[in-house]
Amino acid sequence: MTKVTFEEKYYSAVKETVYKTKLSNGLTVSLLPKQDFNEVYGIVTIQFGSVDATYTSLDKGLRHHPAGIAHFLEHKLFERENSEDIMAAFTRLGADSNAFTSFTKTSYLFSTIDHLLENLDLLDELVKDVHFTEESVLREQAIIQQEREMYQDDPDSRLFFATLANLYPDTPLATDIVGSEKSISDIQVSNLKENFTEFYKPVNMSLFLVGNIDVKVVEEYCSKKGKEVSNQFTVSKEQLLLQPVKQTDSLRMEVSSPKLAVAIRGNGQITEAESYRYNILLKLLFTMMFGWTSDRFQRLYETGKLDASLSLEVEVNSRFHFVILTMDTKEPVSLSHQFRKAIRQFSSDTDITEEHLDLVKSEMFGEFFSSMNSLEFIATQYDPMDCGETIFDFPKILQEITLEDVLEAGHRLIDNGDLVDFTIFPA
Repeated sequence: MTKVTFEEKYYSAVKETVYKTKLSNGLTVSLLPKQDFNEVYGIVTIQFGSVDATYTSLDKGLRHHPAGIAHFLEHKLFERENSEDIMAAFTRLGADSNAFTSFTKTSYLFSTIDHLLENLDLLDELVKDVHFTEESVLREQAIIQQEREMYQDDPDSRLFFATLANLYPDTPLATDIVGSEKSISDIQVSNLKENFTEFYKPVNMSLFLVGNIDVKVVEEYCSKKGKEVSNQFTVSKEQLLLQPVKQTDSLRMEVSSPKLAVAIRGNGQITEAESYRYNILLKLLFTMMFGWTSDRFQRLYETGKLDASLSLEVEVNSRFHFVILTMDTKEPVSLSHQFRKAIRQFSSDTDITEEHLDLVKSEMFGEFFSSMNSLEFIATQYDPMDCGETIFDFPKILQEITLEDVLEAGHRLIDNGDLVDFTIFPA
């Protein structure tokens, strides 16, 4: 048995101590004890998402798999050797379990107030091996096709992913995370097993526990579990080959009011180490320009051109970054023109001031510390394998940000960025 010890890091801004180690098999493990909670959240994250359907393998060279492969694999890993759904085993232990796939990651999580180590065993079993058959894959195709159709019938989901497809045409981001009708039907057992073998290695995974945990108990557990030596990670992930954006597009659906998205694609390079801070800077900029505290929002709201549906999505990592604003409006053409113009001329925007920045920062501080009372928020927002700053650095980063920093981030995104809009009109 190899003894495991955790290194401590204290984050004064949030008054929390995070314990972190890397096991001999390559798995990164982090703990955040919070004794004022009864519950524990455990989450395993694999650095494998929807954009990774194409990659270069050291052994096999360039590999192309059907879109949606990461999400499909997430579904199938819940199938145990005896064909039982492992979710039922979590339930018998009194735990809730779930999983989700994003553009760059796949995560499996549980929450429990008891039987922590038994639940950890189940989580370990879930990501350690595959047990599906041709027959079970065919059944799952039908289930995921239904899920895809549900998203296709949802106007907000359709708006977001259609906008994303126009930002990143002919790339993995142009297809929904679940895949397309054709790609789902093209997925086979061989695809799933190959992707599992390539990506589901401890060296490409992390485990994070937050809540009512005893560090010593977890140390002992990890000492027994980390014995097997992992193969090295032998996959090179592909950079997105950016094509010209599709500047404007629309479709018709059963909606009561038009839905508009205005979005911008960043074309510069962002390092992983700076991505978290850059994300915050862009949220500050676009909230000052379009958030409910802005003069622009109040003016549009009072004249009935905009309502509280306005939403902001910012995504930043080393492979792609974008900002998408979505809203319900009876005047999509007019608002698209106004929003595009405001974004291009952001440096002279009267809503971008020191006073407004302080107000938005205060709001973000409040929202953050409120969210930190949720174990689920912490579990799903922190990844032990993230480079650079994390959510535990958020208050420090926010406090240090100046108006000049925000404007610099704006120039970095907007000066060479590409704008698009997408509208869903009533059928």
